Amino acid sequence: MKLRNLLEGIEISDCTEGALDCEISGISEDSREDLTGKAFICLVGEHSDGHDYVGEAVKKGAAVLICERLPLGYESYPYVITPSTRKADAWMWSRFYGDPASELKVIAVTGTNGKTSITYMLKSMLEEMGKKVGVIGTIRNMIGDLEVESTMTTPLPKQLYGLIARMRDAGVEYLVMEASSHALDFEKLAAITPEIGIFTNLTPDHLDYHENMGNYAKAKAKLFKISKISVINADDSYGKYMYEQATGKKYYYSRDSRYADFTAQNIENHGIRGSEYDLISENEAIHIECSIPGAFSVSNSLAAAVAARLCGASCKDVALAMRRLQGVSGRMETVPLGGDFTVIIDYAHTPDALENVLKTIRAFKTPAQRLVAVFGCGGDRDKTKRPVMGNIATAMADFTVITSDNSRTENPAAIIEDILRGVSEGSNYKVIENRTEALNWVVKNARKDDIILVAGKGHENYEITAAGKHPFSEKEIIRKAFSER
Repeated sequence: MKLRNLLEGIEISDCTEGALDCEISGISEDSREDLTGKAFICLVGEHSDGHDYVGEAVKKGAAVLICERLPLGYESYPYVITPSTRKADAWMWSRFYGDPASELKVIAVTGTNGKTSITYMLKSMLEEMGKKVGVIGTIRNMIGDLEVESTMTTPLPKQLYGLIARMRDAGVEYLVMEASSHALDFEKLAAITPEIGIFTNLTPDHLDYHENMGNYAKAKAKLFKISKISVINADDSYGKYMYEQATGKKYYYSRDSRYADFTAQNIENHGIRGSEYDLISENEAIHIECSIPGAFSVSNSLAAAVAARLCGASCKDVALAMRRLQGVSGRMETVPLGGDFTVIIDYAHTPDALENVLKTIRAFKTPAQRLVAVFGCGGDRDKTKRPVMGNIATAMADFTVITSDNSRTENPAAIIEDILRGVSEGSNYKVIENRTEALNWVVKNARKDDIILVAGKGHENYEITAAGKHPFSEKEIIRKAFSER
């Protein structure tokens, strides 16, 4: 294929004569590959810069260089200079696969918490109206009912556009996807124009990368600059900012404000069994029953219902889909044990998420019940949230077990020390560094009517340590510990 076909529509500031007419056999961002006949894209990343590997790429046979600046000594080599190789990467892979996203209706969800729950609620609602739906996100990627391996919340462009092409070829009509702040900042979605962009909330997370909340918000806001319709949470402090950044049609949803376009009214909290409410807009009311407990689940289901209605789902489709949805893996998920205490697994791994889930449980537990929290913090990630989460857990739970959670290359003991800096003197807690041992201890020492929250990993079936990634199923460990109890 000719390079100019892949670069159509991409801003080019300079190129060697004839470069655009190069016949290329493929695209690559990895100088370690055999690059014979391929276009090599010099990606500027968080930890490395592809421009530093131009020499190696040339040795490996790259046909042309796609770069933001031309490294000295390669002025006579075929090159194309563009302001953003990140954008070029997304567009080139999209063109390579025939611009598959243009043939689907894409709904993208961004925010710190709630993305996964909303995507699965939406999938259920759209399927209720008879549509074939694809999902790209944290738990798994799906083409209809077919599960596809997931490696990150929003895959790299090569995998992302290849997966979307598979969905197109399989007859998928709607793609519901999570859009992480890293993905938006790295321009992975540059070749996608979402029908709808949804904003959930913004609380401190990924500040090891973004450095401050302003940069974090700016990255998230990119979604609403490219979406035809924006659905914004008016209850979040960053909702107004996202609304102002949106360039297409925009709507507010809220569980508090009667001035929003869509509101949740007459909310009834049924504790562990979830809640129900009336979704009210200018023209209609829909009674929603949500089996996932917590005020945040009201917000999530409200956002999903609004997006589904904007896609043409009937009030009946929305209500029936929510009534049938029994939960989302790793989101306030009860582990069935048949004992006299309850174990709940949740993905909460940010201060706000942990506080919300603990607040939810405190709202439905009885005074006689003890709330036990088990949690840790990830290694090689934002360190500032560790003491904050330590304070939240020990202040809101009756007893806390502090343990490891994907320590990666960091020393687990050092991570726990960071957590302990936020723990108030006199708090009821225990440190068990090994997560398996922590889960065994908490199950075997559970008291009658205890509610045990195991936070942080949720749906994950692996643990990442300095030794690498290995299988780790919290549900299996908990069930085994219960059988031995």
